[in-house]
Amino acid sequence: MRISRKVLFELPPVGKNRRNSEGDFIRIPDGRIMFAYTRYYGDTWDDHENSTICAIYSDDGEHFDTENIRTLIRPEQFGGTNAMSVTLIPNGSGGISMYFIVKFDTKDITKKPVRDEIYRVDSSDGYEFSGETVLCFPKSHEGYYCINNSRVEVLKNGRIIIPMSEHKMLFDQNKGKYYFDEEGHARFVYSDDCGKTWNEDVQVLSMPDAPDKHGLQEPGMIELDDGRLYGYFRTGKDYQYESFSSDNGNTWSEVRPSRFESPLSPMEISRNPYSGKYYAIWNPYKDEPDSVEHPRFQNTWGRTPLAIAESQDGINYSDFVLVEEDIHRGYCYPAIYFLNEKEALMSYCSGGGDIVPLQRTTVSKITLE
Repeated sequence: MRISRKVLFELPPVGKNRRNSEGDFIRIPDGRIMFAYTRYYGDTWDDHENSTICAIYSDDGEHFDTENIRTLIRPEQFGGTNAMSVTLIPNGSGGISMYFIVKFDTKDITKKPVRDEIYRVDSSDGYEFSGETVLCFPKSHEGYYCINNSRVEVLKNGRIIIPMSEHKMLFDQNKGKYYFDEEGHARFVYSDDCGKTWNEDVQVLSMPDAPDKHGLQEPGMIELDDGRLYGYFRTGKDYQYESFSSDNGNTWSEVRPSRFESPLSPMEISRNPYSGKYYAIWNPYKDEPDSVEHPRFQNTWGRTPLAIAESQDGINYSDFVLVEEDIHRGYCYPAIYFLNEKEALMSYCSGGGDIVPLQRTTVSKITLE
């Protein structure tokens, strides 16, 4: 495959707006395209810093009105301090459902365990998100739950699945502090009634061989043409790992390494509804060379370059081509929205140099040649 790319706009950190990251796209009822993302404000770019979910709109899928940024979700509406990791999907009634995380108790997570909740909020027009509001997960706070942007999937049978990784907040008796356990365990919670109620009694997936401190993080999922579900996971073992489900996500096969060589960085797989092809977007090299002094690791976290590959069946992929290749920038948390058979919008974090990858977002238009 070949591609061409045009950068439409970037959202760099400015002043107290220390980070702009992890977005998603959707076409709203009036025909415009909305790009929603997390806008941080405060003293740091940290995941737990104060943040809101904001949106930028385009009339033609190319020119976005970056001078008029609209706030969609404030965490204070839910008693929280941080809202992030947005997914946008049609709600089946002509409107839009937004899925996202709200975090609580984030000021000093060493003194009190941070907790989070995953919500669904509906909008009839894509401008005001004040419709039906549902707490999707969890029913009890026994851990910390991570979902990525652009991750919630709707199956052909109508089931909605939220892939997530479960982490523990542990207490160090010697230091007298709580800390975040990086080892992730994957879950795929689901709803069979358009997101009104959620089934939490699902199989929990863990790293099967020689567990490391990362486990299975930031899972994603895509439905294949043969009806199976393909799950994929960020790991610290130089590859994305994979698993399959033949019963709509109720049970999953043993987790194993996939073909996707990768650093500790998330992958995104999406299906083009116009062509039927699948596209994988990821960082295609493992954590080499050994020296972190290499330019590829200077404020990039090894998340460079950014690549894309295509597949007819979601299993067998073409050789990858590069979307971005500046070794001084790190690229991660992609989302892709297909405009037609050959064109797509793509967003991804793109910091580097004097800022880390998560602080800046780039939105590009991709032509699939």
